[in-house]
Amino acid sequence: MARLPKLQRSMAFIQAIRNASLDDGVALTGEDLDRLRNPPKEPLRVDDRYTELALSMFIALEHSSESTYEKIRQAIQKCFPDVGLPSFHQTKRLLANLSGVTSVANHMCINSCAAYVGPLSNLEICPECSEPCYDQVKLHRSNGRIKHPRAIFHTIPIAPQLQSLWRHPESAQKMRYRHKRTQQIFQELQKNDGLVDTYDDVFCGYSYLDAVANNRIQRDDTLLMISIDGAQLYDSKESDCWIYIWIILELSPDNRYKKKHVLPGAIIPGPKKPKIIDSFLFPGLHHLSAVQREGLRIWDASRDRNFTSRLFLFLACADGPGLLTLSNFVGHQGKNGCRMLCPMKGRRKPGASQYYPVLLKPDNYDLAGCDHPDVDIRNIGPGNSQRYTEQLKYLLGSRTQSMYEGRRLETGIVGPSILLGLQPELIQGIPEVFSSEMMHLSGANMAALWLDLWRGTFDCATSDNRSTWTWAVLKDNATWEAHGRAVAACKMYLPGSFDVAPRDPSLHSNSWYKATEYITWIYGLCPALLYNVLPEIPWRNFCKFVAGLRIMSQYSITPVQLRLACQLLNEWEPEFEQIFYQRRVDRIPIIRPCVHLTCHLASEAARVGSPICSSQWTMERTIGNLGQEIRQPSDPFSNLAQQGIRRCQVNALKAMIPHLDPPENKNPRASADLRNGFVLLAKRDRKPIILRGEEARVIAAYLRLPRTPKVRRWARLQLPNGQIARSEFQELQKAPEDIRMARNVKVTLNGVIRIAEVRYFARLVVADNLSDDDDDDEDLDGPHHFRFDDIALVTLYSHPHPFLLEQSHGVLASCTKLGEASLQVIKISAVQSVVAMVPHRPVVHGVTEDRYFLVEKTGMEIARFGLEENDDE
Repeated sequence: MARLPKLQRSMAFIQAIRNASLDDGVALTGEDLDRLRNPPKEPLRVDDRYTELALSMFIALEHSSESTYEKIRQAIQKCFPDVGLPSFHQTKRLLANLSGVTSVANHMCINSCAAYVGPLSNLEICPECSEPCYDQVKLHRSNGRIKHPRAIFHTIPIAPQLQSLWRHPESAQKMRYRHKRTQQIFQELQKNDGLVDTYDDVFCGYSYLDAVANNRIQRDDTLLMISIDGAQLYDSKESDCWIYIWIILELSPDNRYKKKHVLPGAIIPGPKKPKIIDSFLFPGLHHLSAVQREGLRIWDASRDRNFTSRLFLFLACADGPGLLTLSNFVGHQGKNGCRMLCPMKGRRKPGASQYYPVLLKPDNYDLAGCDHPDVDIRNIGPGNSQRYTEQLKYLLGSRTQSMYEGRRLETGIVGPSILLGLQPELIQGIPEVFSSEMMHLSGANMAALWLDLWRGTFDCATSDNRSTWTWAVLKDNATWEAHGRAVAACKMYLPGSFDVAPRDPSLHSNSWYKATEYITWIYGLCPALLYNVLPEIPWRNFCKFVAGLRIMSQYSITPVQLRLACQLLNEWEPEFEQIFYQRRVDRIPIIRPCVHLTCHLASEAARVGSPICSSQWTMERTIGNLGQEIRQPSDPFSNLAQQGIRRCQVNALKAMIPHLDPPENKNPRASADLRNGFVLLAKRDRKPIILRGEEARVIAAYLRLPRTPKVRRWARLQLPNGQIARSEFQELQKAPEDIRMARNVKVTLNGVIRIAEVRYFARLVVADNLSDDDDDDEDLDGPHHFRFDDIALVTLYSHPHPFLLEQSHGVLASCTKLGEASLQVIKISAVQSVVAMVPHRPVVHGVTEDRYFLVEKTGMEIARFGLEENDDE
């Protein structure tokens, strides 16, 4: 009967959230509540220049200490004695007052088991570990009068932060993105017979579009996405905590994922994992539900308009463990272990308790409940809220523990989701609110699966034989170490915009190897590095997976690409099972849950847009930059919570007073803005130079000049996607070990995609009446009639080897350098992206050649969306 009281407790939390009121006193009270219900109807102004100076200093010094602020303040007052700058703590209070953002502190167990809120609010002893809530020494000394909590955690209500985003015309305009994008999409649907141009946002999926068409989602609603994850702050000691954040879908993708618009909701201290996670989620969800019931009053500064907005929870994102805290599903090793609660039933080995999502029925297998016929993955769709409701009622009808255990196995549900407490008309539904999770799927789970296969590190049953695992090509230590060295040697060829280059995995893959490293290594390098190393059939199957995954990792996916990815991945999984599992009962554990989840990616893109738009990359960056701001390692959790509160307050103030957050100068000195997102960057020649040889001939021919022109060379070019392309002009002057080569670019020539190596960039002057002395573009003024031709001088790579391209399903594009004979001038506007061209020597049809294989940054656009304006590569 131990589990049934837990069901009752879950229902108590849900009921309290469903009946939430702003007058309950759970979140905002007093002046804060009055301000929420009656928001100011004028822009925020700070009339005192010294106060504004103090706020600007406080914001600018976000990564610095209190003493740094005070030293600067004292230095200013020493030079200007009449300046009355407020102290650090005065400025901190001023920030809280002006922003209107505050936190709600609640008592919690010293071991992080539970928070004393909602149904647990009257407890003084933890229901899990029996530790007292209050400091017993102080309680005893005061004869029970002083109840000092041993631990607290903070929740930051979201509603005041949303109001701040409308209180200045500039930020209010940004909050109308969803409405404008929705209009565009419905026009696309009309033009394309029901298809969007591209799946490039959550609004392109049919789940959102149907809700708009049915008036379930309305124009003045505010759509939110919640994301939760655990974080380890330090590698060397226990430092686990949990964080959840809010992402505002009303903003465009190039705004919503940036730090200044990502809103921390709560930071749940560690170092131990919470046991009653519902209690820590309760204050934030109670506040959200209360605002849903009453509506959020907003003043739109751009139109001087008052309106009431409904807060709609559209998506809830998490990795596997994090999802269980929100969904209360059984987990990925249950019989119904799909995170989207699809009807796929798992299979297990006799005598084992863990289930695996195996499509093909094992040979000679008659285990009751698992012996269903082969499953066609094309016929499996996600679960739906109607079926979930029926199954949940069935589970909650359990009268005994044994009945509950049987129904839990049958339904895949452990208990009711805490999200059921929200107002039902303002949440997408369960399990529809959950979706695939691209970051952990590609950068952790599938990467680990491929690695275990190649290294042969699966547990081998006594009925099996590792010597028959022909795919385990890296199990020998010498081969593994050689592969690791080959991976590390690729570093110099990978541009800095690819993030961290993968380190030698034989030395580092078990020590904080980042998801981006795994993605570049497994899906960028391994198709080439394992060619002729893996047997042909497993290699081709792996390439088919990579081909599908690369499409699904794009920010913008066309319907044609989506159909191709769906076909590739639906073909890949049955082939994968035939190659590795081979219908053997003893190999059932090879088919991990991530294999099944991969085949949901395409259908999920059609439902809720490109998977990468709802991935955990935003949470990963938030954890990273919040962790960097910790200044008190002795009390990291309390300090982390204060940093989260401070960030929300600063973000709200920046939204209401945008000039406190002036845009960084994206175009540094000695740059040339070419418009449309292209910017030439230094270094450059101080004076135009006279060209020689083939370069002179090619550029003279391009300009149709009989004489050798003078050219001022530029070293770098910033692209519209944020990458910086470099050139031989700059890179060949560096030592090889100092280079992250960025001079290879993907270009469009006569409608065909080619790969080129940039020699340099230039601005060619095309004019009718220039003399030979008019050769410095800074001196061109007066009566001359001229224009600039912005060009790159490049050499080309060959077209990809057709056999390797076809065999790898388009993944392994292996080229040769065409050299000086291919030297030509191209328009800068033809440059699409920076790519890597990594040398290799494949044997094709018995011939070995020096070649270069193409590596592109996976998910590059969404990674750029998360960068701040002053971040470089």
